[in-house]
Amino acid sequence: MPKLDALREGIDLYGATAFSIFSIFAPNENTLSRVIVELFDPSGSHGQGLLFLSAMLNSIDVPRVNQREAVRANREVLTRARRRIDIVIETPRYVIGIENKPWAIQQTKQLKDYLDELSADLRGRKPVLIFLSDQEAQSAESDVVKIPYFSSDGRASLYSILQSVVDDIRAARPREFVRDFIGYIDSYFGDGHPMEATDAPYLNAVTAEFDDPTKRKAIAAFLLAQDPLHRRIVNEIGAYFLAEVRTKLSSDFVTSTATSMADCLYNQYEPWGVRRASWPVNCIVAIESQKFFFDQIKFGAKAPDAKRLREDVQDYASPARATLENMTQDIPGGRKTPHWPWEQKVWEPYWGQEFAARLVIQSPTGLVIDHPEVQELCRKFVETSLAVEKRLTGGA
Repeated sequence: MPKLDALREGIDLYGATAFSIFSIFAPNENTLSRVIVELFDPSGSHGQGLLFLSAMLNSIDVPRVNQREAVRANREVLTRARRRIDIVIETPRYVIGIENKPWAIQQTKQLKDYLDELSADLRGRKPVLIFLSDQEAQSAESDVVKIPYFSSDGRASLYSILQSVVDDIRAARPREFVRDFIGYIDSYFGDGHPMEATDAPYLNAVTAEFDDPTKRKAIAAFLLAQDPLHRRIVNEIGAYFLAEVRTKLSSDFVTSTATSMADCLYNQYEPWGVRRASWPVNCIVAIESQKFFFDQIKFGAKAPDAKRLREDVQDYASPARATLENMTQDIPGGRKTPHWPWEQKVWEPYWGQEFAARLVIQSPTGLVIDHPEVQELCRKFVETSLAVEKRLTGGA
C-alpha cells in the first residue's frame, strides 16, 4: 500500500488529473452562459475565430459564416416583454438566440416570447432559437432547435459540438480550457463516470493479484461485500454530519427521514437531511441525488416554493421559503431554485463505489470522517444549518 500510495501521489504531483476549474468554481447558469458566449463569439479571447460558431451552426444545418461577415454576440439581451435572452448572435443572414437552461424550469410561454422577439427586427434575416437544455420545450415546440448539454443517442449536443473541434484548437490555453469544459459536461450531464487516473495503481495491483489462483477466492469475497461496504461508508458520512451539527449547533437536531443516507442517495430526488422540530414543515438542510444511483449529488437548504410548484405537489411546499428566500446573500457560492433557496453541487457529483473506495484510500487514517474533503463538506453542512436557524429565529 505505501508503494501504491506513492504512485498515486506521483500522478497527482505531475499530472493533477482531478484538477478542474469547473469543479472548483461549481458554475451556475449565468457562468455557463458566459463561457458559451465567449466560445461562440468569433472575436472572443480564445483567438480561434469562427471555429466554435461554425461547429455549432453546422450541427443545426445552418450555413456557416465566412471570415469577412460581421458577427455580433451579446448576453442577457433585454426583450420588450422585460425578459432576457441568455445569448443572441447576429449574423448578416440569421438572428440566433440561445436560451441556456441546464437546471432552472421554464417560465410561462418563455420560448415563444423569445422567438417572437428574435423575429421582430429581422431586416431580411432568419430567426433561430436554440434551447440548450435537457428539458423539453414547453412553448413554440416545433420552432425551437433543441440542443442538450450531452446526448448518448448520436444527436447534436454541446458536448459533441465541442468534442468535434477540440483537436483543431491551435492555442494551448483555450484547448485545455475546452477539454476541461468537455470533461465537466460529461461529468455533470453525461452518463459515464470514467475511472480517475489515480485509481490505476490500485486497480492494476488487485488485477495482478487476481491472476494468482490461490488468491482469487479472497479477492472474490470482497466482491460479494462491495455493496454493503459502499453503503456503510456513505452512511458513516451521514452519521458524521448529524454528530457535527448536534455538537456545534444544538443537540436536538434530528434526521429528516428514517431512511439512511445511502438509501436516499440511491434514489432520485429523495433527500437525506437534518432539521429541528421547531422548523416549519418541509424545511431541511439536505443532501440529494439528481439522478438514480448516487449521481449528481447536491446539498443545501431545501424549502420548496409553493408559488413555483405544480398543484399536484403542493404538499411538498414549505412555509419557511419566504424567510429563506434570500439565503444566497448569507452563503457565497450557491444558487436558488424552486425547491432550494440555497444549493450547491458537491465537489464530486458521483458517489458510487469508486468514490467510496477513494475516500478510504486517500484518508490519512482510513476513516472517511478524516478525509479533508468530507470534513470541508461537513463544515459547509453545519454552516448552512446555522444560516437556516438564524433566519428562522431572526438572527437569535
